[in-house]
Amino acid sequence: MSYDISTGKLDGIKIGRGCVELPPILEDKNSVFWGYKGEIFVLKNSGIIGIVLENIDKNNADSIENLKNSNKIMYLSTFIGKGE
Repeated sequence: MSYDISTGKLDGIKIGRGCVELPPILEDKNSVFWGYKGEIFVLKNSGIIGIVLENIDKNNADSIENLKNSNKIMYLSTFIGKGE
């Protein structure tokens, strides 16, 4: 699997949002998010790629910061964020 920062595409994997092939690309840790266990997401301003550790349904959507603090998501790696 490879991730192309310029296009936001993951090669060799499909993410669990139906036919959508791109991971959710969010602005920053204040972005509200919900997702499925094993799904990858990107925070473009802070340059973080993360993964969802358990299902988070739409009704329980929360900020990335709160989800990380409650151990529902984990940061996997970082890259240079937008404008850096």
